[in-house]
Amino acid sequence: MSRSEKRHAPRTGGSVKEIEQFWGTALPSAFVHLYAQFPLPFVAPCEFLSLSAIAEGQGREFGMLPQFLPFGRAVDEGGMYGFYRTPENIEGGWPVLYWDTEEMMLVPVASDFEAFLRRCVLAGRYGTETQDADGNQGESEVRKIVRGMNLPPALLAGPLPRNDSELYERLADFDPQDALSLCHLGCTRRSRGDAERALDFFHRASEATPWFGDPCYLVADVWRERGQLDRAVQEWWVVVRCLLPLCTRTWKWDLGAEYPEADIYEVAADGLSQHENLAPPEMRSDPLWNAVVQQDPYDPNVRERLGDALLSGNDLAGAEREYLNALSLCGSERGKQPDRLYDALIDLYDCQGRPQDSTLARYDRKLPRSGV
Repeated sequence: MSRSEKRHAPRTGGSVKEIEQFWGTALPSAFVHLYAQFPLPFVAPCEFLSLSAIAEGQGREFGMLPQFLPFGRAVDEGGMYGFYRTPENIEGGWPVLYWDTEEMMLVPVASDFEAFLRRCVLAGRYGTETQDADGNQGESEVRKIVRGMNLPPALLAGPLPRNDSELYERLADFDPQDALSLCHLGCTRRSRGDAERALDFFHRASEATPWFGDPCYLVADVWRERGQLDRAVQEWWVVVRCLLPLCTRTWKWDLGAEYPEADIYEVAADGLSQHENLAPPEMRSDPLWNAVVQQDPYDPNVRERLGDALLSGNDLAGAEREYLNALSLCGSERGKQPDRLYDALIDLYDCQGRPQDSTLARYDRKLPRSGV
């Protein structure tokens, strides 16, 4: 342990324990190591919250996914950065997501915390396009963090990326599971007429983040453009099985000036409706098909009823998905439905032996509703 770590260890260690008690889980070692050296770190574009602020629940909102654990604010954007912790991804490390408070959607930005720090350093340099006054080696906090966290010195060396495509290439080099950069690189290849290479990028992004709807949507759109609608239907189906907050908007991607701006989830649902004849029987007989294709997928009552039906059929994962979908759609509304959905989720987490999610759902349930 360095002298800096020793100096801050008692106070930081206690705060780490408070967060671990609040979140109900041990923190990633890189996160603890960062705060042991820098009690209030700042690496643009992320302004990290203090450990005490995180332990007090700052950044959490009514209707937020209990599995999203915010730890920093996005400078000049108003959104939050945080971990996405689920039973499925806990063994492979916690991805870092960006919560867009205005659009109410979550976007993956790094495969783990160390990759997130690398992204911040490089993207921060690219975003500001500034250097130290002497043009080279200053003792800025970012340089100290790069050194203290043993990040690659190449993050601070060499010329800046000349454009967004070069930035995404560099980011993907530092984090091969960076789904956001992989999708952008795929869109660039597609705009140049190289659909096969685009598919490679989209498939890699999908494998890295199977819970994120956008990569499969982008794959589906390549098949749609090629006229292979049966394959597009399969990918649209994957999209609608994702959580609504984990799907973005078409304008997030470079799909051409004439491409309509819409919710990716909505476009996938419309695609399934238009090409119902190409869907296999097992897909059309799934209860989700009726909710998404035959009814309104953005009606929280539809999603709640589907959650109840799936729960009665012992499909616990499906029930959780639908309760979270319904909550994301009605979290700012008056009435008893949001509280009822929280109660259903808490019961579900308790039955599954998931005390972390249950505790955070109970905490979020008491927060004020936005817009009410």
